[in-house]
Amino acid sequence: MQSSSKIHGFSKFKLIIILAFMSSIAPLSTDMYLPALSHVQSSFEASEFLTQLSLASFFIAFAFGQLIYGPLSDIFGRKMPLIIGILIFIASSLGCVMVDNIYVFITLRFFEALGGCAGVVIARAIVNDNFDIKDAAGIYALMMVFSSLAPMLSPTFGGILLRYFSWQSIFAVLFMLGILLLLFIIFGLKESMVERVKFSHKATINSYKFVLKEPIFILYCLIGALASAVLFAYITGSSFVFMGYFGLDETKYGILFGINSFSFVLFANINARFSRKFDCEILLKFALITMLVALIFISFAAFIQLGFWAFEVGVFIAIGMLGFILPNSATLAMARFKDHSGTASAVLGVMQFGLAGVIAFGVGVLEANTPLFLALVMLVPCVMAVILRYKYTLDR
Repeated sequence: MQSSSKIHGFSKFKLIIILAFMSSIAPLSTDMYLPALSHVQSSFEASEFLTQLSLASFFIAFAFGQLIYGPLSDIFGRKMPLIIGILIFIASSLGCVMVDNIYVFITLRFFEALGGCAGVVIARAIVNDNFDIKDAAGIYALMMVFSSLAPMLSPTFGGILLRYFSWQSIFAVLFMLGILLLLFIIFGLKESMVERVKFSHKATINSYKFVLKEPIFILYCLIGALASAVLFAYITGSSFVFMGYFGLDETKYGILFGINSFSFVLFANINARFSRKFDCEILLKFALITMLVALIFISFAAFIQLGFWAFEVGVFIAIGMLGFILPNSATLAMARFKDHSGTASAVLGVMQFGLAGVIAFGVGVLEANTPLFLALVMLVPCVMAVILRYKYTLDR
């Protein structure tokens, strides 16, 4: 295993950029697509529920696909499973360009996520391969800063594409980005898994058992998962609330989504600096309480109908706190399993995105497409995360 001193300067910067690209390819597939939801609904003459199901199926596949790539990357190394996953992403994105049926489209979105999730789970494993806990917290945060820049701008870019082209153009762009990422991985990424586990079903099962036996790991994963559920509730319902309820057009919604994403980038960058001065647990505690206060505020603001700006300010702060919560919860969880990085990353990912899929499905089923309903759906997982944090003593 490499120490952090072996990767520095330009090599470290290049690695962060590639890992950020790997981590952002699947979120891009969601964020760029958000302004197109109403267009997809009209194109397929589908219900609002089926349209949102194309998001929920993506999140669910994104979660459970990580159970495959995590242990495979511990056995075969990081690069080969990663290449296979990106190839699946490329093929599925191309299929979305040519599809003419909502059910086939939902299926292709499932496989697009199944391929794209390789980048996220293996990126975390590569960080854990190469850096110690103090460096890893900063690297995770920097990855999130870089990987959030593209999703931050992607709804705006998606809105521009929709102005001049059909919604299929979004998936054509994702297809080309997938090819670019594949080239980066093949020619720019070195294998970081030095000692590989011998392949066997029993070894894979034992690896999961070993990771799942650690209660503190599970608690940090759950806290990160519940915080992610807040984010994905916002992603799933935001276009219907801001465009359908508040009356924003695609371009204004894209700009607003970018502003809210910038809050995540801003606080993740602050976290990258603070992580070397303050304990990760202290930063996590601060962010959870701040997010809770923000979500209580927007629930109250929506209830008494304070209007767009009150709702938006609360959302900006709540989304921003994820810049602290996600990297610190991931760092505290992953640091416990240096020799099982892929498996631990898979468990972390499946808990985060599995819960996100349930939340996205719930937003559609409950028709949480008004400010009050969306605020309450975002508030519930945050309350649960705060309860977990304070009910259990998370001594490392």
